[in-house]
Amino acid sequence: MTLSREQQLLLVVEQDLQQDCADYLALRGLMQELYQQLLKRDSRQIDLLNEQILPLVDQAKARAERRSKVLAAFQLGSGNSAMQKLLARYPQAQRKHLEHTWEQLGQLAGQCKRLNERNGKLLAMHHEILEQLLGEPGSAQLYAPQPY
Repeated sequence: MTLSREQQLLLVVEQDLQQDCADYLALRGLMQELYQQLLKRDSRQIDLLNEQILPLVDQAKARAERRSKVLAAFQLGSGNSAMQKLLARYPQAQRKHLEHTWEQLGQLAGQCKRLNERNGKLLAMHHEILEQLLGEPGSAQLYAPQPY
């Protein structure tokens, strides 16, 4: 049995959503571990974690771009409302599962974003402390006399 173009695209979106959930779940764990290694300042472990994180991010970005192309192919527009219209094209039983998957993906992506922001703040704090300790330009003048 040969699938129509529409069925092929819907199958790709379904597979991508499932892979995104799995990858964002892995990414969430890696981002939490990265925070712990940032606290320890273990640069070797940080590098190893980043080597695992970057491909996951790149693959998720590629799948999001592919989803956007599918939405465009169906002339549905963009954003969550377009995705809801796309999910409505699936058979009922499959649609409910995919709507749940889409919702879960949104939650996981939000969690990863917050973890990334937390990690970024910790890195910025480390950088600021190093600037102050090293007396680099733009840092507070720790040892300079204060004007009266």
